[in-house]
Amino acid sequence: MKVRILWVSLLMGLLLGCTQAPAGDAQGTAAAAAAAPQPEVQASTDPEAGIEDSESSPYEEGEPEDDAPTPAAFDYEPSCEEAPLATHFFTLVGGNTVDNCGRADAKVTAAFDELMKEAAQGDIADPDVPSQRERLLSGPSGPGVPKTLGRETWWFYTACQAHQCGTHQLAMLYQPEQTRLVGRLLSRCKVWWLGNPSAEQRELIDDTAPVDASLLRSDGSTCDDEA
Repeated sequence: MKVRILWVSLLMGLLLGCTQAPAGDAQGTAAAAAAAPQPEVQASTDPEAGIEDSESSPYEEGEPEDDAPTPAAFDYEPSCEEAPLATHFFTLVGGNTVDNCGRADAKVTAAFDELMKEAAQGDIADPDVPSQRERLLSGPSGPGVPKTLGRETWWFYTACQAHQCGTHQLAMLYQPEQTRLVGRLLSRCKVWWLGNPSAEQRELIDDTAPVDASLLRSDGSTCDDEA
């Protein structure tokens, strides 16, 4: 009987030891965690602290985007080395050469001669006065400048009579693929549209080379004394 009681006592003691061991380990782990140093957290006083850097603008203020259009890419003044049509108009139609690469262009010449047939209406009925063609090619002219009109490129040119560029001048648009030339002639104090230009072409010519309204007369005078 005593031996049985002894065995029961030993068995109970073993059971009590097994149930207390995990509790002791848990307490030790908790104590160790409490004793470990914790990272210090500082409160930010920056009002923008909530905004992440990844949400900032993809480029600095004032810098254009890579694909932003460049206005100068449309109407610009290329050199005649880049484009033969960039030379002076009187050179293209067989006149004097004032640059290193200007040369006559048969297609431009043919289009200009056709335009001059209409310009005859502005001629002065005097055999001693040179023709419109001769007079318009006697003065200075600027290099050709490409202009964008719709999906087409038209070259803008000017010509004028020597010493009378203010009162006798021609502003033109030339389309190389169509071999077509349209223009606005100022002669005898009147404006003459040549080549049947569209409204858009007239607007482009007027915007590029405005006519001084003081050169036009409202009384219908023919200005025969212009020559």
